[in-house]
Amino acid sequence: MKTITILSLGPDSGELLTLGALTAMRTAKVLVLRTRRHAAAELLEREGVAFETLDALYEQSEDFDELCALAAKALIARASETEALCYAVSEPANDATVRALSQALPEGIALRVQGGVTLAENAACAVLPYGVNTENLRTVTALSVDALRVQADCPQVVTEIDNRCLASDVKLWLGDLFDDGMTVYFLENAAEPFAEARPIALCELDRQSHYDHRTAVLVPAVSVYERSRASYEDFVQVISRLRGPGGCPWDRAQTHHTLRQFMIEEACEAAEAMDGEDPMKIADELGDVLLQVVLNSAIGAEHRDFTDRDVTSMVAHKMITRHEHVFGRARADSAQAVGSVWENAKRRERGEQTPLERALDVPASLPALMRAQKIAKRLDGDAPMTDGDALEALGEAVRRLGERRDEAALGETLAACAHLAQALGLDAETALRTATARRLRDAAGAGKNR
Repeated sequence: MKTITILSLGPDSGELLTLGALTAMRTAKVLVLRTRRHAAAELLEREGVAFETLDALYEQSEDFDELCALAAKALIARASETEALCYAVSEPANDATVRALSQALPEGIALRVQGGVTLAENAACAVLPYGVNTENLRTVTALSVDALRVQADCPQVVTEIDNRCLASDVKLWLGDLFDDGMTVYFLENAAEPFAEARPIALCELDRQSHYDHRTAVLVPAVSVYERSRASYEDFVQVISRLRGPGGCPWDRAQTHHTLRQFMIEEACEAAEAMDGEDPMKIADELGDVLLQVVLNSAIGAEHRDFTDRDVTSMVAHKMITRHEHVFGRARADSAQAVGSVWENAKRRERGEQTPLERALDVPASLPALMRAQKIAKRLDGDAPMTDGDALEALGEAVRRLGERRDEAALGETLAACAHLAQALGLDAETALRTATARRLRDAAGAGKNR
C-alpha cells in the first residue's frame, strides 16, 4: 500500500523543526512542501534536501477552498507515482490542506501524521517567565473568531493576527468577556525560538506597530469573580458555589417547590419588560429567569435527577426536531406553515392524540385567559372556528351574562373572548394586558388634569 506521511515544519523559523521530522525529510523519496515561503525551506536547501512545493496552485485558485481541493488532488496524483511521499506543512493538526487530503484519500493510499512544535506552544512558553498558567491551553486562529464563542476559564492563544483590522476583530471578540484594561501578552513573532511576549492592555491589541502571520496574543484565564462580564458557564459556577459547602444558607435551602413561585414571578416580570422599550431592562429580567433555570438545574444535579446539560440537550433536540424545515426535508415558506411543521413534529413525539388529550396537556398554572385560548386552539384541532362563528358565540355568551349575571356566565363570556382571539389570530393575554395599561395611563392623565 502506498503511503503519504504528513510532517511538521513547525513555526516559521526553521529552528523549531524537530529532529524526527528533519530525519524523515532527509530520507524521503519524494518530499513536497505546501509552500517554499517558510524558513525551514532554507534550512532544507542548506542541508541538500530536495523538495517540491505546491506554490503554483496558489495562482490557479480563486479561493482557499479551491486551493485545498487542488492540493489534495495534486498530492494524491503524486503519491500514486511513488511508494512513499512526504508532505510537510507548518502545523498538520491545523492545516486545511491536510484535512482536505484526508477526506479525499482513495483506497490504496494510507495516511500517517507526525506532529511537531506548534506556534501556540511556543507562545505559551514565552509567557511562562511572567508566571502565567498555560495549562489546558486553547488555540484559536484569528480568522475563526466570528464562528466561536470566547472562553475565559482557560488560557488561549489567538494566532495569525496578520493585520490591524484582524487585530481589532480579535479585540472586540475578547471584549465579550474580558475588560479593556486586562493584561494580555502580545507576540509580534511567536514563531521564533525564545519568542518574546510583551504585556499590553487588551484595548491596545490593535494599536501595535507590526502584524504578520506569525503574530499572536496569549490571553490568560481570568476568574468570573475578577471580570465584569460572565458567560453561561461562569454563571453555573457562581450558582454551584452558592449551593455548595460554605455557600449561601438561603440558596442551599431552596427546592423545586420553593422556587416555583419565583419562576412564575420572574417570567411575568420578563414578559412585562418585553412590552417596554428598554433593552437592558429586558436583559436584566431574562437574567432573573435564567437564575431560576440554573438554580433548579443545580438542585436536579444534586439529587442525581438531571443537570443543566440535560436541560440544554432536551431543548436543543426539541428545536432541531421541530424545525424540520431548517434541519430536515420539510418545507415552510411562511410563519403559518412553520406552525404546521411544529405541530406535526409534536404529534410524532407524543404519538397520536385526540384534541381532548392535547387540551388536557395545557398546564393549569398558566394565566387563565392564556390557558383558555390554548385549550380552544387544541380542542378545535384541524377544524378551527371562523371569526364569524366566534363573534356569534361571544354575542350569545354576552346575552346569557345579561340574563344570569353570575360567575359561570361571566366565565363563559371570557372563554368566548379567548376563542374569538384564537379565531382572529390575536393573543388574548397580550390584548388584555395592553388594554389594562392603557386604562391606567388614561386614569393617570385624567388625575393630572383635575
